[in-house]
Amino acid sequence: MPAVDSTRNICQRLHEFCAAREWRGIDPYDGLTSPLATFLPGKFFRQAWTQLHRRSPVNLRSLCGIKPQLNSMAVALFAMGSGDPKLRELLLSLRNADGGWGYPFPWQSRAFFAPANTSNLICTALAAKALGCDAREFVEKNLLRDGWISYIAGSNTQVHNINMMGATLIGRRDCMDWSVKRQRPDGSWWYGEAENQRWIDNFHTGYNLVALRESGWFPEAAQRGFEYWNRTFWTTDFAPRYCHDRTYPLDIQCCAQGILTYLAFGQRDKAERVAAWAVENLWDARGFFWYQRTRWFTNRLCYMRWAQAWMYYALAKLNETENR
Repeated sequence: MPAVDSTRNICQRLHEFCAAREWRGIDPYDGLTSPLATFLPGKFFRQAWTQLHRRSPVNLRSLCGIKPQLNSMAVALFAMGSGDPKLRELLLSLRNADGGWGYPFPWQSRAFFAPANTSNLICTALAAKALGCDAREFVEKNLLRDGWISYIAGSNTQVHNINMMGATLIGRRDCMDWSVKRQRPDGSWWYGEAENQRWIDNFHTGYNLVALRESGWFPEAAQRGFEYWNRTFWTTDFAPRYCHDRTYPLDIQCCAQGILTYLAFGQRDKAERVAAWAVENLWDARGFFWYQRTRWFTNRLCYMRWAQAWMYYALAKLNETENR
């Protein structure tokens, strides 16, 4: 595993790389910012266009008019990792009039379409955490449903990581209980409750577990979920498995969330081993992390939010715990 100095050096080089680009970059899901996307006729074609850019190891964005953007989630993660007050000021400037934060690009999920900058729970939760501010009014007015919390205003999609992060954010034990009651017997959760959301993946499960751990509620459910995640999503050399029933792709955000989840459960040694695997297998000598390794090729694209911001925050947290 990398020495502490090595991990600190990687984190510093990553900071310098991202700061030199003013924290702006491309994103796996930014395809709909292309002028060409205005001609797409509906949900299926918006999803297909987004997936083309998300999955291609060749960056097609310059050909399609897609430009690097400043992403509120990335800024929140960089701010938490660095403690830089200028980044907190920048993050505050990105807050929407409704009190939330969103992605700078439009996106089409399986459940809804969100125009650019639509406030959502996950961006808001991370921004509020970075700033230490109260986002309760936004969540309760726009996202709180009958005992659970939704992704965006106007949608009733039931996604567990969103509900659990929201429950922790606004202190709603009843909302957390909603997801705990839907934990499967083996300790896992479906991504969401709709029929087309029935999958179990590494990093969303990690989101669930960190939110549950931070809340301090339902420790038995947290431990049962952690044991499932720990035995299911990691190979013997701590490469990340993407889903419960398949390994590939080996994804950098799974590594970042793996570090954060192991740290949340007090297993720093395993967090170090995940970090070591990420540095050995997905670090680019130019100063950033690659996106994914598939069974057939490596996607070396540099995604600011998905890869750099999450790994920067995770490595900063790992370094922070060194002397504890």
